[in-house]
Amino acid sequence: MASAEPLRDSRSTLPPGAPAAAVEASGPVALHVRLGTAALVLLPAALTVYLSFHAGGFFPATPALVALLLGQVLLVRTLTAEHPVAGSTRALAVATTALALYAAWGLASALWSDALGRALVEFDRVLMYLLVLLLFGSMRWTAAQARWMVRAFAAGLVVVCAAALISRVLPDVLHTSPDFAKDRLSYPLTYWNALGFLAALAVLLCASLTSDEREAPVIRVLAAAALPVAATTLYFTLSRGGIAACLLGLVVLVAVTRPRGLLTGALAVAGPMAVALVSAYHADLLVSSDPTAAAAVVQGHHVALVVGLAALAAGAIRLLLCPLDTRLARATLPAPSRRAGAGLAAGAVAVLVVAGIAAGLPGTVAQGYRDFVGHDAVGEGENVRGRLTDPGNAGRVNHWRVALRAMEDAPVTGSGLGTFEIEWARRRPETGSVVNAHSLYLETLGELGLVGGLLLGVALATMLLAFARRTRGPDRRLYGTLLAAAVAWAFHAGVDWDWQMPATTLWLFAFGGVVLSARAAGEPVRFGDRWRLPAAAGWLALLVTPLLVLTSQSRVHAAVDHFGAGDCPAATKDALSSIRWLNVR
Repeated sequence: MASAEPLRDSRSTLPPGAPAAAVEASGPVALHVRLGTAALVLLPAALTVYLSFHAGGFFPATPALVALLLGQVLLVRTLTAEHPVAGSTRALAVATTALALYAAWGLASALWSDALGRALVEFDRVLMYLLVLLLFGSMRWTAAQARWMVRAFAAGLVVVCAAALISRVLPDVLHTSPDFAKDRLSYPLTYWNALGFLAALAVLLCASLTSDEREAPVIRVLAAAALPVAATTLYFTLSRGGIAACLLGLVVLVAVTRPRGLLTGALAVAGPMAVALVSAYHADLLVSSDPTAAAAVVQGHHVALVVGLAALAAGAIRLLLCPLDTRLARATLPAPSRRAGAGLAAGAVAVLVVAGIAAGLPGTVAQGYRDFVGHDAVGEGENVRGRLTDPGNAGRVNHWRVALRAMEDAPVTGSGLGTFEIEWARRRPETGSVVNAHSLYLETLGELGLVGGLLLGVALATMLLAFARRTRGPDRRLYGTLLAAAVAWAFHAGVDWDWQMPATTLWLFAFGGVVLSARAAGEPVRFGDRWRLPAAAGWLALLVTPLLVLTSQSRVHAAVDHFGAGDCPAATKDALSSIRWLNVR
């Protein structure tokens, strides 16, 4: 297992091409720099876990708090690091500039939407993503550090999945407040589709780790043991989008990384994972309107036992198969020529196309599309599990149409950042309130028009291309895994509101900064001392809006708590204090 490279003094006599990710400090501060780098390696995992247990980061106070934290880290780095922008590249500049302009355009949209309060809340969310991208892009990362970041992130996802699963199968151990959709697992994010996507990411990353013969045996074993837990969590969310994103990500993962340990990894986890999923499927009371009834608890205990044994079995089998990984790694197959490879790929595609036409696939796809567009309701009746095969759109088509109509009215500017809820109230074809359009891309076009859509598209496309470019090098499996996860996110964000749930999205910008930053070798970008104080002042200025939103929102929470306790004078005082801090809300 590779380990992080030691940090060295950039002012020492280093040969040309020496690792520059490790040249930020020397002497008595070297240890502090190493500890700081280690903390940043763990940061995506830590923030994802924190956001997950705070409603996914949906409510205004949480993104504001995280933005304040990130801004302070960048402030300290700007003032103290020898090379605070060592990782700067043109691609990073393109992505950060596009995202910064997107944030500024969204804030400026309050001029024509008359909804400054909504724009401020959404601006803070975008600012948080921008600060994460800048922080991780400002450093130079070795592949070893990036691998540890992926491992830690996978571990964080498994922690969230395990807590979610325990809350469903062992409610007497981890009791949670009832949510508005008891038949679908949503704790701790409070939204089942968001939890489903996090579980899908956990499956992707663990599948990659357990199939990579270069990983240490302990990593491969732990990843295999985690897969039944993550897969069962994904099932209990009944999230069709999460399952589809998981399958898409797995296809990209296998196609791009082509791991030698795929066979042994699949042999180890396929059986135990299937047993766990079958046990979960037959526990029908756990996906009912009362999953904590006495009979449901009995089923839950059985599922907990089966999943626990499945995890142990998967880990044990993977341990036994680890020696086979070494033999598979040594096996060499003759590499086909580029022309032969292209011909083989073309032949495979032709066979698939012919087989699909013969099996009536075009007609099936056309009928599936008609069923999706024409059927709003999903999962009606007592068999909630039937929603997994239900082709209905769950009302999303209506949401998307409203977003497109908002763009048609103002194609350049849109209706204003954070105003989809208002547009839905104006144009809705059905009763019920909807806050988000269940599609990042269409909601952006509706709220910020073509300008906002173009800026966001440039930022995201730049990161996705960077993931893809990194797969060409010797670390194909590392960056291929991240590419698969990013593709899964890009798909899922198009059919749900992952953007508004930072627990599902923050990691993308952290790893995006890693792949957009300069490689470890080479001379770091210099940063003149005369720019440190102006840059620090800029960071402080950016933190004004998160501070206002966080303080205002905390006063609102205090007012609600006091009102619930019957203390009206204190509730009034806190409510007025919230208004004084940010009266535009």
